[in-house]
Amino acid sequence: MKFKFSLRNIIFIIIIIICIGALNFGVYWTFFRDIPKTNTVGEEPEIDNTNNEELEKMAKNFDSIFTNSLDYQNYKINTTGLTKKNVNEDLIYTLYKKEETVDNKYSININIPYINISNTAVEKINSEIDSIFVEKARDILQNATNNTIYNVEYMSYINTNILSIVIKSTLKEGNNPQRVIIQTYNYNLSTNDVMNLRQILEAKGIQEDKITSGVKEKIQQANKQAEEMKKLGYNVYIRTLNSSMYTIENTETYFVGQNGRLYIIYPYGNTNFTSETDVIVF
Repeated sequence: MKFKFSLRNIIFIIIIIICIGALNFGVYWTFFRDIPKTNTVGEEPEIDNTNNEELEKMAKNFDSIFTNSLDYQNYKINTTGLTKKNVNEDLIYTLYKKEETVDNKYSININIPYINISNTAVEKINSEIDSIFVEKARDILQNATNNTIYNVEYMSYINTNILSIVIKSTLKEGNNPQRVIIQTYNYNLSTNDVMNLRQILEAKGIQEDKITSGVKEKIQQANKQAEEMKKLGYNVYIRTLNSSMYTIENTETYFVGQNGRLYIIYPYGNTNFTSETDVIVF
């Protein structure tokens, strides 16, 4: 038997094929368009490294990130091998919180974080946090006599296997200039060990020369602005551009924050009576 296809039949068949294809696409779009791409353990979220304006905005908004909480940046976190000290608490929680004002003596508002992992390295970090931030609070509560203002706040993140915590305190004692102290800690949840800056760069695939050049550029810009303010009679902090503190080996304050971004911080108040701080985001 021979089948004869007229032009009319051919057009009809083409229309049916197009309709079937459109129906299949409609079903797929309806059920799968809102499903996000998940990150498996060990994968970092994709980062746009070209949006310099967004990075500048994140650096300028640094002081607003502190909510005294833990922010999980991926929804697949590998906690295998981790043992909590307190099973009823998160991996980081507020251990000590106090807000109190005594006229002519002090005003204090502190939130002290605790890393809730049973590990020798973590115990050392928690001990350091206590010695830097809690001891100062105890001293103020017992001995302050000159209108001291002391605040401590923190923020923490988990980006896949990197747990980061950043703690900031502001201190104003009598007529002394206000001082800002910032400490950061980074911990590898997979290896149960503290991470240095080079290990973080390797984990995130960031080249060292990118960090070196980026830091140099931002510090030069900040110092230029400070020099201009100084000429106008303002008391500002002048950076030493050739200081070794800006090398990768000597950079001590850094953390992995929102969207997996690396923050590098130079808090000059850690060693001087100043609130001047340079924040650079990569």
